Amino acid sequence: MILYLVLATLFSNQYVAGQFGPYEQDFGYVTVREGAHMFYWLFYTTAPVAHYTERPLIVWLQGGPGGSSTGHGNFVMLGPMDLALQERNHTWIKNFNVIFLDNPVGTGFSYVDDLRLLTTTNDQIALDFVNLMRGFYEKHPEFESVPFYIYGQSYGGKMAVDMAIRMVEAQRDNTIRSDFRGFAMGNAWISPVDATLTWAPLLLAAGLVDDAGHDAILAGAREAERLFNAGMYVQSTNQWRQTQWTVFQRTTNVDFYNILTKMPVSGTRTRKTPYELSRDMLIHNIPYMSDNTREVVDLNTLMNTQVKNALHIPDHVIWGQQSNAVFNTLSEDFMKPVTDGIEKILNETELIVTKYNGNLDLICDTPGQILWVDRLKWEGAEAYKNATRHPIWVDNKLEGYYKAQGNFRFFWINYAGHSVPVDNPAGTSAFLRDMTSFG
Repeated sequence: MILYLVLATLFSNQYVAGQFGPYEQDFGYVTVREGAHMFYWLFYTTAPVAHYTERPLIVWLQGGPGGSSTGHGNFVMLGPMDLALQERNHTWIKNFNVIFLDNPVGTGFSYVDDLRLLTTTNDQIALDFVNLMRGFYEKHPEFESVPFYIYGQSYGGKMAVDMAIRMVEAQRDNTIRSDFRGFAMGNAWISPVDATLTWAPLLLAAGLVDDAGHDAILAGAREAERLFNAGMYVQSTNQWRQTQWTVFQRTTNVDFYNILTKMPVSGTRTRKTPYELSRDMLIHNIPYMSDNTREVVDLNTLMNTQVKNALHIPDHVIWGQQSNAVFNTLSEDFMKPVTDGIEKILNETELIVTKYNGNLDLICDTPGQILWVDRLKWEGAEAYKNATRHPIWVDNKLEGYYKAQGNFRFFWINYAGHSVPVDNPAGTSAFLRDMTSFG
């Protein structure tokens, strides 16, 4: 705690008007609909270039739905400072201009004047996003000609699909000027039924359940599938939660974000209902630091004190790592796939479409991703299936594999769970360079 107070004092003395820490940045609200206010936090690249517009612009989307990019994506994953408020070695701003976006509205520092204004579908989220980018470009017209990419993790990857469709439509209609070039789906919630159905065989193959555990988990997953196919979408979401609970019971609390670790056997997580557990677990706050001896700042305290004050957030807005209201409002849309949207993009646009997955993830496991990828209907489908899978070697270490056809590519990333940029920066660099030429 002493270290925390010292760091807080040091950083408070370094603030310029409306800035947190020593990095060049911008932030603000865009009213995406009447009564709906979305917050973004931009960090300009620190790359050795004459002007920051020489490097691409990336928007980072956290999952959930309802997880905060300005907090979790920034301080836990890939922003310039980690949870010890020290410079992160593998921050993305070394190569890119990065926007951390609290999306959908109601998430993090974003807010609505009335809860009835929260989004209920992926397409509504996408329409708000296009309005956010309109507002951003109005303030920063210098970025209109800068290559722009969307990177979404978990539910953020699902949101990115419809965002891409709506961005392309807006460009065609000349209602926005942008050099939008592609999007990436990281351990993404693209086809939820496929993911859930593959939990049991993956856990059995890994030795984390016995045959009885496998059968119990698979039975729960098949019931979620049955409910979904019957059009009972909220009930399917509830059954998915119950299946998660079965996984915890049968594995003694395996970590859904990395099957090589486990959550505490005792503690608050095990006292939650299946609904509370699944909701809160979708944003997994794991401190990542290169030196574990450093003291970690409590993210909730940090965001609601120093960060909130420095960024001039309205007093009535309380930052939360996971917005329960946002999650609850999207419960009917939660289990719906977005594979049709991916097919539309592949067949009708030249956008680069990247799918990357940490092979140690369970909740959005690699086997479940492969199922929907192999079913995609697009002109390059057969060629992709027959394409060669190439290894990713970095310093004589096999970091993963990749396979590409046309504007679609798939990256299997080793030594990584749900949060690939945190778990394997070397593997992350491979798919960043493939899409953007930097990384």
